[in-house]
Amino acid sequence: MSQVSLSRRGLLQAGVFSTVGMTMPLGAGRLLAERTEDRTADSVLFINLAGGPSHLETLDMKPEGPVELRGEFQTIQTKLPGLQASEYLPKFAAAADQYALVRDISHTTGDHPQGQLYIGTGNRPTPALKYPALGSIVARERGTDPALPPFISIPLTDWNAGYMGDTYAPFNTNVTPKKGKPFIVRGITIPEGVSLDRIRKRSSLLADLNTRFRDSKNNPQLTQALAAFGRQAEAMQLSDKTRSAFDISREPKTYQELFDDSELSQSLLLATRLLGFGVPFVTVRHTGWDTHLDNFKGHRRLVPQIDNGLASAVAGLKAKGLLERTLVVAMGEFGRTPKINKNVGRDHYPRVNFCLLTGGGIKPGQVLGATDAGGQSPSDGTDFKPDDIAATILHTLGIDHHKAYYTSTGRPVLLVPHGRVINDVLG
Repeated sequence: MSQVSLSRRGLLQAGVFSTVGMTMPLGAGRLLAERTEDRTADSVLFINLAGGPSHLETLDMKPEGPVELRGEFQTIQTKLPGLQASEYLPKFAAAADQYALVRDISHTTGDHPQGQLYIGTGNRPTPALKYPALGSIVARERGTDPALPPFISIPLTDWNAGYMGDTYAPFNTNVTPKKGKPFIVRGITIPEGVSLDRIRKRSSLLADLNTRFRDSKNNPQLTQALAAFGRQAEAMQLSDKTRSAFDISREPKTYQELFDDSELSQSLLLATRLLGFGVPFVTVRHTGWDTHLDNFKGHRRLVPQIDNGLASAVAGLKAKGLLERTLVVAMGEFGRTPKINKNVGRDHYPRVNFCLLTGGGIKPGQVLGATDAGGQSPSDGTDFKPDDIAATILHTLGIDHHKAYYTSTGRPVLLVPHGRVINDVLG
């Protein structure tokens, strides 16, 4: 039987389906362990610094390091004794005691897609099995009401649901909000001139078509998935709650003014609104960090954006009373080479990476891990892995990272088998 590939986003954009792909969850309900309710966070905001920021131009400065490695940026002292940050991170520096910084995260996956899958799943990619993204795990474990997808990415992500099936794939907005303009999400925002009655009639027609396909016994798994997606899409399009959740113009003006007009900050404004509506996992992708060419020019542009955006998001979550129960994570797939290349750039460097955390369950005001004088290697023996970050994220949500699901072939697979919860980072 031929395999039909339909994207979750494409189906919803057609106005009749939800934002998931074609497969149904594998082994739903056949779990090897019971979920624990002992958690310190109810939701996650994952700020994905896609491309890999340089640790040497952000949070692992080496002002006394070799001149050929240390770069152009000056350092500033943060509120954490002994921690210096880039001169372009003044807001972070003033509030560093509200965060936990994990440095010397090290691995060997220096390819962007593979590195992204690694930090997104907590499992080193392998052709033998596609692991589910953390957001997909949370979608399955936590879920939400039918009006809102449980795993939302702004504007999009390469992370996927792996062997769990695309029922748990992310909902990609595909666009970022613009300050002062209505935010239109195709498949959710009802076009002008389209009535709710018309949507109901379209859904009825879809249900009839699905019945015909089901009776044909042609690819029943796909047919079942399409029916489920159709029901969710109708619920979302007909729901005032769904439209309200994505409408950032409904936020008070004073709240909107916390966020500047950059794409990152406006995306984080939307993210904080979605979290306030109960969405348990939201990712925001911030691109451009792949600075093989003119690393310093790129970081002069990007670092202030994350400094402003992160400060705004944390302030916004505090204002909503959500920070205590929302885990905020910021990291990329790897760091960048200490050696500056001939194009005044830095290349991929998975041997050293960092992760910034705050919010639900995190003990603030600490730095874990260290690197040597040139920022070339972990130096204190901790040698954290992306697996450990993933295990820690799941732990704050009360999800056992050694929990297992069965694949369609009956194989039990642990969620993050090699991960260790970083207990020192937890409150």
